[in-house]
Amino acid sequence: MNKRACLVAAVVIGAATCGAAPAVLAQDSTSMTVNGTTITFGGGGQYLSLPDIKFTGVGSPGSFRRQTNSDFADYGGAVGGGIETPLGFWGGYRVTGAVKGFFSSVQDNDTTHCADHCVVVAPTNGLTTTDSALTTNTGRDVDYWGGSLEAKFGGAEPVQVRPNFMRYDYFLVGADVRGIDQNNDLHGRSGNPSVFQYNEDLNTTYYGGYVGFGGEYSLGFLGAGGLWDSLGLRSYYSARAGLYSANTDYNGHFNAIVVPSPISHLSLSSDDLAFIGSVSFETRKQFGPRTSLSLWTDYEYISSAPQMRYADSSGPTRIEDNSAFAARTMLRLNIGLGPAPLYPEPMK
Repeated sequence: MNKRACLVAAVVIGAATCGAAPAVLAQDSTSMTVNGTTITFGGGGQYLSLPDIKFTGVGSPGSFRRQTNSDFADYGGAVGGGIETPLGFWGGYRVTGAVKGFFSSVQDNDTTHCADHCVVVAPTNGLTTTDSALTTNTGRDVDYWGGSLEAKFGGAEPVQVRPNFMRYDYFLVGADVRGIDQNNDLHGRSGNPSVFQYNEDLNTTYYGGYVGFGGEYSLGFLGAGGLWDSLGLRSYYSARAGLYSANTDYNGHFNAIVVPSPISHLSLSSDDLAFIGSVSFETRKQFGPRTSLSLWTDYEYISSAPQMRYADSSGPTRIEDNSAFAARTMLRLNIGLGPAPLYPEPMK
């Protein structure tokens, strides 16, 4: 997982920002503008909701219901960055190109109790272990990362007039790769003695492309001429939608400790088609000709995320399809180093 984090950072930051990594996850994001090129890097927070883990059961070996050992929806830290630069004009459009990326890490721990008739089925070979009482501790360590190449097409000149409600400023196309890498550990105990130990790596990589659009919006009476103007704030939005190939790899390791046996292994893979849609919002406060502070939030829906269906009477262990949701927030400090102001003044 660390190798993928380094890869994302290297693609996004490159030689221009080598050695300039943020000190803490929740710090501001910093942007530098030189001759029209903007470099952004920083940190913030990540919310991630993934399919449940349903591993242990209650009932008899031939007929039992699954318990939810982990209903993963938690917060963690995130870092990200990007480079955006003008590419000239094409077909009457002002074109800019961007390389962007992010890396986030989210952990969660849950405890599940079973008072009687507890069942554990080895996902690797279908062998059943039973116990009168069982306490299962589940730990999930998830890395969510991504990188993209993007081209943005806008008008010949930047629009400066504030919108009454919403303004369309540009459309965009991009190529994207991202991944959700899970390491899940389950440990079952009956009193102090251990009953089982189970670990799985469940990694999904998404390859695809997207289209989108964006611009500036106004918050009604808070916008033009209202509270937002009096505070010197401006708000922006963007929306993206794309199709991806979702490639999942599973590796499971199971050990029944009460009845000693060698650790058994199982490897599976699957390929699915995924839709990923996102909406981003940014509110910016300008402090000087070359300095501004902005709060940016991105909401993402992923239609295909893996959920393991462990071995039972209906069949062997297999990978099934579910969905995921993510939200990421960053605070960005933008600094323009070129001779021109960072942003043009709005037309009155």
